Amino acid sequence: MPDYTLSSILPFVRSGMRRVRPSFTLTEFVSATWTELEKSGARVRRLRPYVQNNPDNPEFAHNDDPNDLKQSAVEAWLYLQRRGFAIPASGIFPSALNDSRLELTKRGREWIDAQEPTPELPAEYLTALQRMVPNLDDVVREYVVEGLGSFEHDRFRAAAVMIGAASEKALYMLAEMMLDAISTARWKTNFNTALKRRDLAELFEQMKNVLRHANNLPGRSFEIFDGGQDHLVSLIKAVQVQRNNAVHPMNEKISDDTVRLSYLAFPYALQKVEQLRDWFSKNPNVL
Repeated sequence: MPDYTLSSILPFVRSGMRRVRPSFTLTEFVSATWTELEKSGARVRRLRPYVQNNPDNPEFAHNDDPNDLKQSAVEAWLYLQRRGFAIPASGIFPSALNDSRLELTKRGREWIDAQEPTPELPAEYLTALQRMVPNLDDVVREYVVEGLGSFEHDRFRAAAVMIGAASEKALYMLAEMMLDAISTARWKTNFNTALKRRDLAELFEQMKNVLRHANNLPGRSFEIFDGGQDHLVSLIKAVQVQRNNAVHPMNEKISDDTVRLSYLAFPYALQKVEQLRDWFSKNPNVL
């Protein structure tokens, strides 16, 4: 029997929540989660089939459930509230809150319905990232793993630093391929100087310029360059958050929303960067 933790149960919570009502009790929440566990082959004991109009009648017997599973379910119930995915219901606002019944928030519904990799589910996120970028660089992966661990424990500043570092590494790898594509001596020198000095502001401008020129080449692949500027900018933004805000805490507070957006964008941006790296590597001295 596996050991259950908050991290291991959250994927089942997320998929199970797709069937619950907008306002739900712990009983309905547990029945939905246990249903997903049941599909995975977990040893849970069903008492009765699911009935849509009777969700607060327990579907499962819980006498034999392991303690770590029950505790993880309670942690997940509290996690939904901590993340702002669900809040206590208030049938008679503002007189009272009902802690035994939660209501999904807009943010919670987005989390449940989202198809993209989400940082709240580290294992699923890494699996999706590896699938999208099969040749994932080991250093980039290490930064992402550390960042997801920080995000999971609400250390958002540390999470921002890690995704910024992963983005910076990916940008340097792209820059090295771009350099080989430049044939004009002066342009190549300016680009190489910014790259060697790690002058990020100048390097980022040079990279955007290279991408613009490459995008205007006759016969270039539309699929590879489509959205390239947007994805490049999203990685640059992650680096800027890391450098300007996370590393210098006097400048700005790092919110979980800001960091979450960086993690949501990262797999798609990295996938595009890898496509561009491959194209530039196959087209030396083309600019």
